[in-house]
Amino acid sequence: MPSAKSAYHHGDLRNALIEAATALVRERGAERFSLRDAARSVGVSANATYRHFDSKSALLSAVAAAGFVKLSHRMTKKLAASRGSDAGAAVERFKAAGRAYAEFAVENPDLFRVMFGTSGICRLLSNPLAVPSPTLPEILGGALDDLVRAGIVPEARRSGAEIKVWTVLHGFVCLLLDGADVVSTPAQVAATLEELLDFTVAGLGAPRG
Repeated sequence: MPSAKSAYHHGDLRNALIEAATALVRERGAERFSLRDAARSVGVSANATYRHFDSKSALLSAVAAAGFVKLSHRMTKKLAASRGSDAGAAVERFKAAGRAYAEFAVENPDLFRVMFGTSGICRLLSNPLAVPSPTLPEILGGALDDLVRAGIVPEARRSGAEIKVWTVLHGFVCLLLDGADVVSTPAQVAATLEELLDFTVAGLGAPRG
């Protein structure tokens, strides 16, 4: 991946600033850098940043959008890598998407917080054109459609299930990022995530009554 400075030297100041801010978020956290710091990282004056971003919040919103693109790419790549048309393959695709979501959050905790903070999803949802495609519900929805076609999840349970699944996944990773004493080692995180995904599939497929 090109550096922020090299992106700027190729004439793309906007993306250079996004890359620089993303790096600063990872290094310091979103609260511990300024527009001036981002400008300094790419070798331009602070005033130059205002050609593209009128505030730090606007820059963080762009960082969040880029983060969602990265997360979506990771999830779709994991889905594509799991092939087959039987029930086992459908379950594995669903779980692969869930693993990708959790792994991204754990590897990029400060970026993940920006993505779901006030400068992230809250601001992006107010401008549908700014929401990267495919969206997370669309990706999860595709995996759920596979479970329906495989006969694991009843058609009657499909409507709105992607939001329920997202809620479960997001709750788990937020507990991890916030330091809740639920699991303590990487092996325990992986094992608990597998159990959670299995529990979710079983719950979606279980008869009501």
